[in-house]
Amino acid sequence: MFDAFGLALLLMPMAGAVGWYLRSRVRPPEAAAAPNTDYLQGVQYLVNDETDKAMDVFIRLLEVDNDTVETHLALGSLFRRRGEVDRALRVHQNLVARPNLDHQYRNRARLELAQDYMKAGVLDRAEGLYLELLEQGMFLDVALASLVSIYEKERDWERAIEATRRQEKVQGRPEPRRLAQYACELAEEALWQKDTKTALQWTKKALADDRDCVRASLLEGKAREAAEDPKGAIRAYRRVVRQDTRYVVETLQPLKRCYAAVDDRDQWLSLLHELASAEAPPAVQIALADEIGNGQGVERLAEYLSHTPSWTAFNHLLALNQTELPGPLAAPLETLHTALKATLASAPLYACQQCGFSGRAIHWQCPSCRHWSSMVPVSDVARPGMGSRQAAS
Repeated sequence: MFDAFGLALLLMPMAGAVGWYLRSRVRPPEAAAAPNTDYLQGVQYLVNDETDKAMDVFIRLLEVDNDTVETHLALGSLFRRRGEVDRALRVHQNLVARPNLDHQYRNRARLELAQDYMKAGVLDRAEGLYLELLEQGMFLDVALASLVSIYEKERDWERAIEATRRQEKVQGRPEPRRLAQYACELAEEALWQKDTKTALQWTKKALADDRDCVRASLLEGKAREAAEDPKGAIRAYRRVVRQDTRYVVETLQPLKRCYAAVDDRDQWLSLLHELASAEAPPAVQIALADEIGNGQGVERLAEYLSHTPSWTAFNHLLALNQTELPGPLAAPLETLHTALKATLASAPLYACQQCGFSGRAIHWQCPSCRHWSSMVPVSDVARPGMGSRQAAS
């Protein structure tokens, strides 16, 4: 951020430009020798380190034309970076209102003004200016990226899709993950309204954009459950395993529920054994241990822990085996179980691969860096000692 010294450095050449401008104007002979008192006052403010007052004086004295517009643009941008959005708005509004400016300068001023409005949170004004720039084919990359940001903030997902499609053409790079997430947002809205048909249409579109979109499969499963189609829901949830095994934990309870709905516990157990034989998360081993009973479940978890470290599986093993712990170890292991249970209860379950933000709830768009599809399940062993930024669930 610019400090007062940096601002003064910028104002010194501006003061010189104002002085040159005032000397070069056509003036009556009787006024030729008279100093411009406003200009002298501005210089005095600058000498006294009253940069804000000096700036106001120089802006008032310096008329806007093609020779001085760069100075105005630089000042307006500086105001915005310093958080003085009102001043930035005045400077850039003044430039946009000047019909004598070259077309390119007025469009640059429109872009700066739009960014001022973004900073001020006046999104409708910013949107209007960005759309004007698009119509004129100017600053397409910045305008489209900013429009996408606006539509995300407003949760206007269909317009976000439209802007992203245009963005793809301009930048020559596809955005399948982001488009799929927008479709998923619309699917969630439809589910909130109990419109399962529309929700399924949007999940289909999401998977058309990104066939590995885990969120789309989870939402499809949820929609099919709501439509009383447990077999269809099972197909959707099982697809997650093929898409990304790290997210299988999100499917365990829904799959158990759906297999119960079709009265097919054997298939549920078969699936758990199939998943447990692969490199699935500890949650799969725990689910299988719970299904096959305490005796075999304890043996299963103990065998798993002999080659795969897992705090969650170890804590579950302690819970299952409490009554059979050796006498001298019973008390300390019970203390360990209680402490580990408390630690795991507050440990993050997901972390952003972009910025490190973590939390217990899954966010399909990171609340910190705003990246989509960047939050993934945290390594089971890493949880108790994780030091990344954490949010409440």
